[in-house]
Amino acid sequence: MDTTLYARFAPLLRYPRADLDAALDAALAALDGAGAADAVQALGHGAAALRALDGNAREELFLKTFELQAICCLEVGYTRFGEDYKRGMFLAGLKEEHRRAGHDCGDELADHLANVLELLPSLEPEVCAELAEQVLIPALRAMLEDFDEPRLRARLDALKARGELVMQEALHFGNPYGELLRALALRLEADWPGVPQRRSGRASENFIPIHDRAAAAELGA
Repeated sequence: MDTTLYARFAPLLRYPRADLDAALDAALAALDGAGAADAVQALGHGAAALRALDGNAREELFLKTFELQAICCLEVGYTRFGEDYKRGMFLAGLKEEHRRAGHDCGDELADHLANVLELLPSLEPEVCAELAEQVLIPALRAMLEDFDEPRLRARLDALKARGELVMQEALHFGNPYGELLRALALRLEADWPGVPQRRSGRASENFIPIHDRAAAAELGA
């Protein structure tokens, strides 16, 4: 299994830079080389939509999708564990893995999706599998649910009912970042099949992948 292709997704899920088109090409080539036809199709749709936007529009779309009245959150630990103490343990373990790999997380947290994708090729296969099956796949499924049009419309209606001004409402629908996340989820599910469909969103199980063992012992986990 070639986990290096996941790092190709990382720049697509950061604030867009001038080299976004080249990053899209690299991700498409990596997926195509892995024989991931369904993932290539989803990524191709998202890439085409992003390429049709100028630099300012790309930046606005990213901010609207992930930061300002965001559709979803890119911190997979939060998506999976919420504010529960488990996220803190998960973050502590991830930070240690980033340190061992010599990976700089920049201004983002250790569980930011882009940082986790860049970390995957450095992990032992069994740890990589645990992270994919217990966190990445369920978190991406939850993110994709947030892009469903009925859920988007219900959320916008709730904002309006509270008297909040909905910012750039049109950017919620047909959002190309949904296609990028779908392509990533499809590839992960192909590499790690069999994750139950019920496993999505917030975790209720006690298992915490890549946890800080010292912290776990201290908490009595």
